[in-house]
Amino acid sequence: MEHSQSLARKILVLLVKVIIVVFAVMGAYKTFIDIQFSSTKRRVEAIESKRNYDPDLLYYKDGGEPLVLVNPEYKTTLFFMEGFRTQSPAGMYESYFRELFTKYKVNVIVPIYGIQSSPFSYRNRDWRFQEDMRLVLQVYTAYTAALPSDHWVVTCSQSFGTLPHAAIGAFAKRKPDAMIFLSPHNTGLDFKASGPFVHWLSKQTSWLQYVVLFSMATPAPGRASVWDIVNTEKNLAMAARNDTNPEDASRYGYINEKVAAYIETRLLPKLNGMNCTVICGDSDLYFSQSGFDHFAEILRNAGATVSFTRIPNSGHMVLLDNGEETVKAIIASVLRLK
Repeated sequence: MEHSQSLARKILVLLVKVIIVVFAVMGAYKTFIDIQFSSTKRRVEAIESKRNYDPDLLYYKDGGEPLVLVNPEYKTTLFFMEGFRTQSPAGMYESYFRELFTKYKVNVIVPIYGIQSSPFSYRNRDWRFQEDMRLVLQVYTAYTAALPSDHWVVTCSQSFGTLPHAAIGAFAKRKPDAMIFLSPHNTGLDFKASGPFVHWLSKQTSWLQYVVLFSMATPAPGRASVWDIVNTEKNLAMAARNDTNPEDASRYGYINEKVAAYIETRLLPKLNGMNCTVICGDSDLYFSQSGFDHFAEILRNAGATVSFTRIPNSGHMVLLDNGEETVKAIIASVLRLK
């Protein structure tokens, strides 16, 4: 009897020790994660203190607000969706968009969604990519609902904007007359734009998202700044705007992988009969060239009509790099501008 009681006490003591160790490890992990988040938050907010955010809506006020250029008498619309990291989605192209509106009578709509244009604390929240599709679909549907049938609607996206863009083609009642995909998000993700550490992280995100929360963006290999723009002059001009997020989040890297697969398996196959234009740079650091080729092939297999153009000596930001005028000429052709 005494032996049984002694054994029971030993088991109880061992169980208590195991519980204590488990809680200690959990506490240490939580502290480790909190320190990472707080440290990155302080560094990023020190950078963002020089920026101007709307105090209520939290838009980045240097081109990071939704852009709506609309004249009810115009007969053409460009509905544009920018990429993932951008601080100023419309601002990067504002002069181009205003030229389309004033000179060529093209209405321009640029919605803000996801983590775009947001300060650190707001963009690093419990964000789900389904939010992006729902928001953009609502804006697109509300805008197109009252348009006459002969109004020419062209949707255009850059990079991660492929997600809500493809959702429009897949789910909107009024389909766009033409779709333009610039450097489209796809499963050929390479993530070389932020240096070797982030490139390695991008291949490990399924587990590293729980260990290494952030890394700070570094100059892209062979580029003048963090921007994947080959042309040095244009690269530095963009860097001077200081409109990219300073941190890379491993969680978002993981989501990016899931989104790329979702686009290719769930959305692109629904674009049967759509008129699609795909444009990429031959020196893109975010995606492999085979990834772009595969993206176009999925569209063709879905029954879409696809025009594919690869811009020589251009990186990911094809509208801001070498070949910019070629890209604009293609867009003008799809818009049917004279």
